Amino acid sequence: MNQTLRAADTASAHPFTVRPLGPVMGAEVVGLDLSKPLAPGVMRELEDLLARYKVLCFRDQDLSMDAQLAFTRLWGPPLEHTMASHVRSGDLNFVQVASNKGPDGKPNGKHPDDTAMRWHTDRSWRPDPAFATILYGVDVPSEGGDTLFCNTTAAYEALPVERMRVIHSVEYSRRSAPGGPPATEYEKRIGPPTPHPLARTHPITGRKAIYAGCHAWMIEGRSEEEGRKIIDELMAFSTQDRFVYRHKWKRHDLVMWDNRCTFHAATPYDTAKELRVMHRTVVQGGATA
Repeated sequence: MNQTLRAADTASAHPFTVRPLGPVMGAEVVGLDLSKPLAPGVMRELEDLLARYKVLCFRDQDLSMDAQLAFTRLWGPPLEHTMASHVRSGDLNFVQVASNKGPDGKPNGKHPDDTAMRWHTDRSWRPDPAFATILYGVDVPSEGGDTLFCNTTAAYEALPVERMRVIHSVEYSRRSAPGGPPATEYEKRIGPPTPHPLARTHPITGRKAIYAGCHAWMIEGRSEEEGRKIIDELMAFSTQDRFVYRHKWKRHDLVMWDNRCTFHAATPYDTAKELRVMHRTVVQGGATA
């Protein structure tokens, strides 16, 4: 059922429409121009919608990097990008460009980050993992290049897990990714092996969600072999189709998601024939509970 929400406390705001994207999670928001300032009333509505739907898609946006970063800052402090191939100077380092566009403007046949095709939740290797991620489709392929999202709240409610803590590690994550770059010394310094609850409580909804992903290394107090078995079995259960929403990108979609209760993974596309240019920003979170 469509839901029309009105933001009446600002002259620049106007009604926008929210349409669920499917039975698993996700909603599209139509009618907001994110390149313009949003009133606090609108932000309160969006915060409620993100907690409810976990994934929000804002259609038909025309955003510069500066405008995307300004929207990101409405949600909290942005996090810098730390992979060696993505580090840039100043504010540019808050906006990652994931692109297969070559110097000639044509597809170069290379995926910008093959490791993103593993299920993960962003920056879980930090003591203060990412709250939200915001991804803007500058150019999107006609086939493939979808993003998969897993509703880990639904997964937990289908299979409650014991009270355990999982140690997340950027060093382990990079080492376990075939062909991926190793963790940098800076990443290891800001993200030493860090324990988080396997069943994470959402600070707004109070509901628990499975919190793992490819950065999850081992279970605190268990052998690495035993811990890996538990994590791998939970990941296989959580990422069943019944818990997954597949986002098929349209050009100028801006998609944001709540990392506290979702996993996500990229899917392949023909990098030699089609362009996929995405701008990504990440919002800092807080301690887990």
